[in-house]
Amino acid sequence: MPSKTSWINKEVITLCLRNAGWVGIVYFIGLLFSLPVDIIGQLSNDNLSYPIAIYDNLFKMQYPIQMGLILFIPVILSLFLFRYLHVKQAGDFMHSLPIHRRKLFFHFTGTGFGLLIIPILLNTLILLSLYSFTELPQYIEVQDILVWCGITTLMSLLLFTASTFIAMITGLTAVQGALTYILLLLPAGMFILICYSLRNLLFGFPEDYFFDVQIEKYSPLIKTVYLENKLFSSTDVLLFIIITLAFYGLSYVLYNVRKVEAASQAIVYPFLRPLFKYGISFCFMLIGGMYFNGIYQSQGWTLFGYFIGSFIGYYLGEMILQKHWRVFRHWKGYIGFVLLIALLGLFIQFDLFHYEKKVPELADVEKVHVSNTYYSLTDNPENLIQDPFIKDPKTIQAVLDLHEEIVSTQTHGTQANEKMEQIFLYYKMKDGSKIIRNYLINIEEIQSQYASLYEMKNYKENTEPIYSVDSNKVDKLTIYKEVGSNPGITISSPEEIREAIDILKEETYHESFENRDRVNLYNVELLLSDDKWAHASISHDNKKLISWLREKGYLKDMKIASNIEWIYVTEQANISEQSSQTIEQTITDLKKEEKGIEIKDAGRIESIMTKLVYDQVNSEYTVIIKYQNEGEIRTFGLQKKDAPSYIKKEVND
Repeated sequence: MPSKTSWINKEVITLCLRNAGWVGIVYFIGLLFSLPVDIIGQLSNDNLSYPIAIYDNLFKMQYPIQMGLILFIPVILSLFLFRYLHVKQAGDFMHSLPIHRRKLFFHFTGTGFGLLIIPILLNTLILLSLYSFTELPQYIEVQDILVWCGITTLMSLLLFTASTFIAMITGLTAVQGALTYILLLLPAGMFILICYSLRNLLFGFPEDYFFDVQIEKYSPLIKTVYLENKLFSSTDVLLFIIITLAFYGLSYVLYNVRKVEAASQAIVYPFLRPLFKYGISFCFMLIGGMYFNGIYQSQGWTLFGYFIGSFIGYYLGEMILQKHWRVFRHWKGYIGFVLLIALLGLFIQFDLFHYEKKVPELADVEKVHVSNTYYSLTDNPENLIQDPFIKDPKTIQAVLDLHEEIVSTQTHGTQANEKMEQIFLYYKMKDGSKIIRNYLINIEEIQSQYASLYEMKNYKENTEPIYSVDSNKVDKLTIYKEVGSNPGITISSPEEIREAIDILKEETYHESFENRDRVNLYNVELLLSDDKWAHASISHDNKKLISWLREKGYLKDMKIASNIEWIYVTEQANISEQSSQTIEQTITDLKKEEKGIEIKDAGRIESIMTKLVYDQVNSEYTVIIKYQNEGEIRTFGLQKKDAPSYIKKEVND
């Protein structure tokens, strides 16, 4: 009766453990000190002057160490396990054994899986034991431990299979390590570089939105780095499982067709060499363009950066593939690459895809968001506006009119200055698509259309946080002077809080676009019942609210000029960033030269304070304010049309 031969080859497993078993030991010890030992230390220390640092998200504990282990240990393990593929003698020996390649592959990868999973499971068991026999349940749940175990296992296997996949492609261990991280970062890196270039080529391209809001979607490594603040969603887990299985399956297929003599070659498979070479050329081209554009802000230098970057990248790729530096006779491929990129650049530059001039039709728009930044669309817990999108057709049409005016009058590449403002537009279309634009524009050239939108009721309801405040859920309302320090006044009566908020909401509807840059008289701080805060402002135009506050006696000790020693008005001067001592010396010099006017009369100061603007650079006058008993000096702007006649006479004469 024939004896059965075990499918498991103990000698191969022993060889794997001898070569890379130490990596598993390091992984176990690293995780042990990152979590169980740290938790024991936290729980056993009764003399702490600060709260015990045990978090429900276990990745926050010893976060740098955990990230280092997860991101590097699986790749190092793969490097040592599959080094025999990159050394000719070792490869010849392994493949001369009477063992099928399929069996070798499963033994090496299976051992690698074990060296990663076992340390994680052992630490999970230790954590569960601590949960059962210590006070750990006061801080975390069993689910938190299991989530940590699952995510750590998933990311370890993903990085290991990715490195194993690269091991089948290259014949050099160093290239395997580098290409593993390049592969995992490539989508995000390419995304960043392409977005930066499109920002320079396409007017309205929202690169900041994509950088900050979309970037983490394009790389498992970036997702992993963010684990401290945000765990994986079920979609992320499913996607990463599919990626891991894909890497493993491709590695198996490539290993079976890989030639033994391919050791020491940078790229084993000939059909991948052009992709490698031109991929490096493209990446270096984008990096070169970004570098020179960032330094010189010039289209000529940007084009030079694209050229020199692609040149270096192309010949660097050739040198890696040929393994020597005498490769400059291979110029035909580079010429073809340059021609193809130039053709693509012409398509983008002349907007043959109709990106820059595209303004959607009202009938196609479901809703739209408009603001000066994309931040209001992010998951900011302090943002009270739950739905920042405008759905009213009339208001949407006003947004479209503004958008049409921007693309008609503004040009790409306008030099930024103090009159430039950012406008962010985010359309959700009825067919499910999105149109996103971000413009830096000269506000004076589109003031009419912007004012029409700004002064619409529906626009303010979707952009002003005060309209998201339920006055019945406000515990306290505090009012501070915008200019000068003071303790402020507090309103705690629920009835008066409701009255004040209702008046503020009513008057906010009537705030004009022209006066939006005016310096506020008072700032309002609202403490909500859920421990959140809301803020609003009171300007000179809020006459009804100011009158109500006076009637209630709240402004008795809040006079605008009460703590102002003097103000000095002079012709426009950019001195806002100077120190108080320097400004005082400047005023002394101005007085000697009889330039400007000093005002100490409280009535005149009150009058001028209601007309100040924050924008000093585009104002005809600079107003310097000195506070009593504080030594603080602040500067604001005053426009000529708002200035009293005596200032025009004294300053201009």
